[in-house]
Amino acid sequence: MMSRSLCFLFMSLGAGLHLKPVLSGPRLAYRGSQVQFECKVPDWLSPLTFELWKDTEGLIATEHNINVTFDLQVTEGSEGEYSCRVTNGGLSSNTIPFQTVIPVLGARVSADPHPPLLYEGQKLVLRCEVRKGTHLSFSWFHNQQQVNPSSGLYRINADTLTVDSAGERHAGIYSCMAENQVTVNPRFSSSPNIQVIVKKHISQLSASLWVWWDGAALQANISCAVASGSPPLLFTLLLDGRQLEQKHVDALSSSFSVPILMGQDLGSARCRAQTDTRTLLSDPVHLHVVPVGGAVHVMLTYLHDVNAMTEAALLKCVPERGTFPQFSWSVNHSSLPAGGDAHAVSDRGQILILTDINSGYYRCCVRDSFNESSVWLESAEVFVQRTDPALPSMEVIALVFCGFLSMVIVGGSIFMFWNIERKNHTCKQHSNQCVQTDRVISVNAPAADVSPEPQTLEMKAVIMEFEA
Repeated sequence: MMSRSLCFLFMSLGAGLHLKPVLSGPRLAYRGSQVQFECKVPDWLSPLTFELWKDTEGLIATEHNINVTFDLQVTEGSEGEYSCRVTNGGLSSNTIPFQTVIPVLGARVSADPHPPLLYEGQKLVLRCEVRKGTHLSFSWFHNQQQVNPSSGLYRINADTLTVDSAGERHAGIYSCMAENQVTVNPRFSSSPNIQVIVKKHISQLSASLWVWWDGAALQANISCAVASGSPPLLFTLLLDGRQLEQKHVDALSSSFSVPILMGQDLGSARCRAQTDTRTLLSDPVHLHVVPVGGAVHVMLTYLHDVNAMTEAALLKCVPERGTFPQFSWSVNHSSLPAGGDAHAVSDRGQILILTDINSGYYRCCVRDSFNESSVWLESAEVFVQRTDPALPSMEVIALVFCGFLSMVIVGGSIFMFWNIERKNHTCKQHSNQCVQTDRVISVNAPAADVSPEPQTLEMKAVIMEFEA
């Protein structure tokens, strides 16, 4: 019995030198989990002693059976390459690279610039950061819609989203999601939202002036406004280069009030608008208010179409002076409303347009717009009527046509009569010559041919016509 056991032992030891086992197991696993590696020799039915090896630690476990399972508690130090072999110098199995996955936790978005407030054309970089986690993939969301990396609006590289030249369409709410790249039981972490603000650069600053009466004094109101941009803005009022007042406003316009005296020239006022990136200066506005006065004239212009038909009449009221005039129109001593079916006003009432012209006497009145107690100045009346060219009646057209036709008939008759008379005169001259020739021939005829009996003499007259 002893010899048989020894013989079996020697056979096993000898066989172990030539057996190549196969190792199977996971390549990724979460830290703190437990994994299993299985080692066996294909088609081998006798128990063997198997060893589990790690490239950085050497032998870490031994098991004896036909096929064995090694249990492993995953830690950060579990990463490496694993293999197994049969004891007593057997051949090594295949190797399995194993990596420890740390579950993702605490995703958030960081921005450059920070805070994410920028102007059009500037660069924006967003990065998805995590407090913990390995073997991660990232997804981005803009206004709750997943960002398509191939859209061309963004550049996405791993955990980074880049906008090279920001525009209004890039503004909005952004978030990211980090996910462990594990097939079984994947874990993810979503970041809080972050708002990206993209501002417009300010452009086209303008300044306008109007005056009003506050009950005690005349006030000049200077209004400053930009055509486009993003607030807030800093507006400054300058008078002949001197700073008078500043205002920080969360709007695209602002206004300033300056006391003013009628007829006094205060100089030139300008608006200045400023943001973090740009400063604009408006054209000057002259602070000089002149009251309405002098003579008032009405300029009349008729507007015609391509057929010289009158389409409209344009009347313009022109006072001799006045910075802020108010206009009123009347026809035949009746006031005209600001608008109607047959007329319209423009340029703050200074221009009256008659689209359906009714003849009448028109007049304009003008006074200071800021002083309701000021006197209306009147222009002289202007008579307006249609000026279409008069069209000839059917009787006149028929008479002219008949006269022209008669002239053609008479002229043609005279020409035909003259032509016929000319041809007849030519033919008479040639006929006389031909008759004389016939007579000579008759006298010179031989005597033998003359008979005492009456003879019938056949005469032929040849008339030759020549084209004149």
